[in-house]
Amino acid sequence: MSLIRLLKKRRRIGVPRCATPEESQRADHLSMRLAMLARRPETILVNIQSVVNDLVVDPNQQIAIDWRETPHMTPPYPSMWMEAVALGQRFALQVLRDAGGQPAQDGRSGFKTVIYFWQEENAEVVGPSGQSTLWLDETGGVTSAEFRVIGEMHEPPDEVESGQQILTFIAAHALARMNCRNVVLRPKAAPKVQRRRQRDLVPATVWHDIHIDNVPQIRSAGRGIPSREESRMRRFWVRGHFADYRKGAGLFGNPKLRCVFWIPEHQRGNPELGDVIPEYTLA
Repeated sequence: MSLIRLLKKRRRIGVPRCATPEESQRADHLSMRLAMLARRPETILVNIQSVVNDLVVDPNQQIAIDWRETPHMTPPYPSMWMEAVALGQRFALQVLRDAGGQPAQDGRSGFKTVIYFWQEENAEVVGPSGQSTLWLDETGGVTSAEFRVIGEMHEPPDEVESGQQILTFIAAHALARMNCRNVVLRPKAAPKVQRRRQRDLVPATVWHDIHIDNVPQIRSAGRGIPSREESRMRRFWVRGHFADYRKGAGLFGNPKLRCVFWIPEHQRGNPELGDVIPEYTLA
């Protein structure tokens, strides 16, 4: 069951354990306020499992965070709730956009985006366990980032901060993918329910999937035809990546295509020459 459904079905939600009663009261107030915001119909629900599957491969993987890999991270909606499962743990990222723009600690200003982290424990929603604040420039790039833990830390500070950075990077990567020219949020079909059981269902807004609408033919010299150089190379896999054409003449020299595209994982090279077996680990 999704975390948003648990929020809608349960009146009480778990909050992180805090050191003092004052901190517990503030955490509980924040948790209830954010839960009420998540329940509102204007909050957009997005399944980001496809993004997590691209970034998280195995438990021993270390994700190298490079904000330049996420070219346009401005949230497309003011209030968003994104869920996925990683390494057997269901988590949610609540993204709130503040278009007013507030100065960061380094003096730079931009569009402020706040991300709160939620998770599931014993069939109960727990959170928020932390938050990250991103300041974005006019192009959607990160100019400054801050991280804060809510409640007591049960792990070393370095591990906690690393986990928050990974969750923030996943959220930013999902937002950047939504802003691509060839990506759309497609509503998921509602399951068919017997009429006599419909009254037992809890109302919920529509879930959306990140769908690749169209992939531009920029990987080869023609439509599916390998270039002369590729025809002399063994077949190999190319990781999914962003193709940024916002600067210059645009894709194919078309000024109307000055935008970012998402290029899914694909194969290149000549399969008749064999396959390249990768011997590296993602880092």
